[in-house]
Amino acid sequence: MSPLAHVIQEAVSRARIAGTDLRDVEIKAGVGGPPKSLPETVSAYANGEGGLIILGIDEGAGFAPVAVNARQLADALATACTDQVEPSIRAEIDVVEFEGSLVAVAAVPSLEQARRPCFVRRQGLERGSYIRSHDGDRHLTTYEVHALIAGRGQPRDDASTVEGATRADLVEDQVQAYLRRLRDSRGPIFADTTSEQVLRMTGVLPGDGPGVTLAGLMAFGRFPQQFLPQMNVTFVAFPTTDARPMADGTRFLDNAPIDGPIPLMVESAWTALSRNITRRAVVNGIGREDVWEYPPRAVREIVANALMHRDYHPLAQGSQVRVELYPDRLSVTSPGGLFGAVNTEVLRHSPITSTRNLVLARLLEDVAMPHSTQTVAENRGTGLLVVAGELERAGMPPLEITTDLLSFTATMRSTGPVRPSSDPPRPESAVTDRQRDVLRVIQNGPRTAQSIADSLGVTRRAVARHLNALVAAGTVERTTESRNAPDTEWRLSQTPPVPAP
Repeated sequence: MSPLAHVIQEAVSRARIAGTDLRDVEIKAGVGGPPKSLPETVSAYANGEGGLIILGIDEGAGFAPVAVNARQLADALATACTDQVEPSIRAEIDVVEFEGSLVAVAAVPSLEQARRPCFVRRQGLERGSYIRSHDGDRHLTTYEVHALIAGRGQPRDDASTVEGATRADLVEDQVQAYLRRLRDSRGPIFADTTSEQVLRMTGVLPGDGPGVTLAGLMAFGRFPQQFLPQMNVTFVAFPTTDARPMADGTRFLDNAPIDGPIPLMVESAWTALSRNITRRAVVNGIGREDVWEYPPRAVREIVANALMHRDYHPLAQGSQVRVELYPDRLSVTSPGGLFGAVNTEVLRHSPITSTRNLVLARLLEDVAMPHSTQTVAENRGTGLLVVAGELERAGMPPLEITTDLLSFTATMRSTGPVRPSSDPPRPESAVTDRQRDVLRVIQNGPRTAQSIADSLGVTRRAVARHLNALVAAGTVERTTESRNAPDTEWRLSQTPPVPAP
């Protein structure tokens, strides 16, 4: 029996349950001959995770086998894999008996990163490169083709000179601190070298000529977004787990663009997040420790990783790093998929690195965070291991990683609002500092949401989020039936919350 027989049986069973082709299974009848789309499907599977092509089974008849010339179809599969795509694909092809009939099957492997993209020869590289999308094949975009080609070698986008930027656009105090650190920690290499030479040697300035490199601007720039408007971070706090607006139309609880050089953006991202998550104070030994819903070190590490390893190619410069907070999770997404010969499992468990931006990564080893001597990154491939340790110590689920050609996303799952460990779990124990501010405003009498917002100097949307949480905890209530009217007032609940059993 062919080793593919069992694979076909399992694949057809899945397709029958789904009622359609699958992402990794393409099933065609092939009654009138081989489908014209065979080369496109081979390209799509080779550029992705691989897949199975089965000819001789009719989807319209409930995925039942039909009478075909299976050997002729197998020859067509072989031709599609070897002669009609570039580079040629070494697929496993066979004729297999299935439910009393013969079918042709090809197991198309995933093409190694250094040889992608696989494209249909007659269509050319730009128009003939495909990727699998649900049950069909779609053209790769120009950027996706670039991403695959870039994976063959070492990108140099971070070493490119930024048009219009000069040395005067760098924060001189930060540059001098960087130079001092190098001279103190790297021995005699930079001891007798001029500052300008050091900055050229390390890639802050181009090797020759005027200007500043992209890496130098992102590490030390006063306002890099003046020249690279989308090279920033966006922070959004959504009120629902699926990002849908609330019943009252609220789309965001907080929404902030975060600009500046990378060290400042990393710290500012944490600041934006910290005003939207819960924390508790733990008295431990000689001092107080804040325990946050998401570990600060893990958050900073993930954001720094996103900014350091994102794709800085011109085709990707229209996309920002996104920090998205949902009620049940925190996700950080950077433009550009996983780079190099690594996979997500390796990243989670091994101190290995494959650096897209060599110059920038090397700079950030010696660039300090604001108001700190700690550098932005160590560039030793241990960043996600640090995150894993922080999550484990906090009793949180492991980090989730998803990646494709366009993006890389790291997600932390919340275990719920943090509560004082000495108190029994009850709704009021999860009150945040900002929610306490809301309670102080309304303790002397009912106030509208806008009035509360004016008193606290925050947005009405932010107040709406805190009020929703306090209502859910049984601490606050409306004075009227209407929820959305501008003059709706809020007061302390007249009925004390019932402690959870």
